[in-house]
Amino acid sequence: MIELYHFWDSPCCFKVRTVLAEKGIEWVPHLIASVQFDHFKPEYQALNPHSVAPTLIHDGRILLQSNVIAEYLDEAFPDNGLRPNNPLDRATMRQWAFEEQAYLFPLIVTMSFNLMMTLREKAYGMDQLREWSKRHPDQARARDYLNRVSSPMDKDAVEAAANKFAWHMERLEKQLEESGGPWICGEAYSLADISLGPILDRIEYLDLLRVLDKSRRVADWYARMKARPAFQEAAPDYEYRMWGPKKPVPRSRVGPDAPYGSFPSD
Repeated sequence: MIELYHFWDSPCCFKVRTVLAEKGIEWVPHLIASVQFDHFKPEYQALNPHSVAPTLIHDGRILLQSNVIAEYLDEAFPDNGLRPNNPLDRATMRQWAFEEQAYLFPLIVTMSFNLMMTLREKAYGMDQLREWSKRHPDQARARDYLNRVSSPMDKDAVEAAANKFAWHMERLEKQLEESGGPWICGEAYSLADISLGPILDRIEYLDLLRVLDKSRRVADWYARMKARPAFQEAAPDYEYRMWGPKKPVPRSRVGPDAPYGSFPSD
């Protein structure tokens, strides 16, 4: 049995859900409401001491870290393989999966915090956010989170992160040109594509697709990713997407009785 602890609007969780969908693997969902600091509850920390999502459990064995989980699933369920047969192409796949994790995801965090998470004060109110933050075992970090959530958006940080992201996309443009496409490793659709697809999904919902202005091949590649049924199946529903440039905060205050893990709209 496959169980997945996940947060709907997380690129890392989106990645693992895409692998599961591509392979047609049935799984049992366990939703984590990160805005409520539920990933710091002792029962979840017993599974994932890093207090991050996703966490996958396969027949009682716990697996952490989205790229590790993705490769594990491809090995454990070899039908419809998601790794190129050529060793050099497999290395390229891993390089881009690493690039997503080491470089693109931190840039996404910067942009997301400023354009999405700073809206939580307006939606929930600081009293509710403070109450949830008490679940954090490190209260100094919890206070830092509250300070950042309640601070004005740092436009300079967003612009710097977007410019650096665009630089990485120009590198991806060259990779697609050299590989001949239509996928990152050439003809083989792979875990590299699955790693980067959810990152571009977040860029789209941050209304920052201008980072692809100089990367036409990347824009075309992303359109192919969005057209895949597995990508559509794995994507979060609108109600579970965080508030941001493409989803305004509702006019009325959101109470703790809202559907678990959701970000209600008007």
